[in-house]
Amino acid sequence: MIEKKLFLLRHAKSSWKNLELDDHERPLSERGIFSCQVMATHIFKKLNFKDISIFSSNSKRTQETCKKIFKNSIKVNFESELYTFNFNDLIKWIKKIKINKNLMIVGHNPALIDLINYIAKDKIIKFPTCAFCEINLYINSWSEINKNTGEIKELQLVKRLKSYNYKNEQVF
Repeated sequence: MIEKKLFLLRHAKSSWKNLELDDHERPLSERGIFSCQVMATHIFKKLNFKDISIFSSNSKRTQETCKKIFKNSIKVNFESELYTFNFNDLIKWIKKIKINKNLMIVGHNPALIDLINYIAKDKIIKFPTCAFCEINLYINSWSEINKNTGEIKELQLVKRLKSYNYKNEQVF
């Protein structure tokens, strides 16, 4: 019996135009903004946000991803602890959370892909920018999250969505 759902969203493609910027301050690229629009349509068709609490890294690119996808119509909690590249930090954070709702985290790789591969029985080899993953968890509270406690229900790459056609980019 499924007790919890964890939704993971990697930030959209960031800009590297200004190499002087600190990593935390990098904004979205033009392609990242386009990808957000495409993924937003998919996410809003799929999810009932009444049952989901959304938390995001506080980096500029994750904040911009959230603003482009959720359009300020859904509350997003920005947390400095989620600006991490280590899945163990995410596990510790999730275990401390005291909510009964399903959870969405908007964050960064390699933390997200490593988290997926730790908690899901199925393993994935890539989780590119603006990718979305839904994991069904067989736990009663977030403190019980552990290795192999869930199954991937959906793994959606933005470039695989029908409406994705950024500058006629070829997708293989």
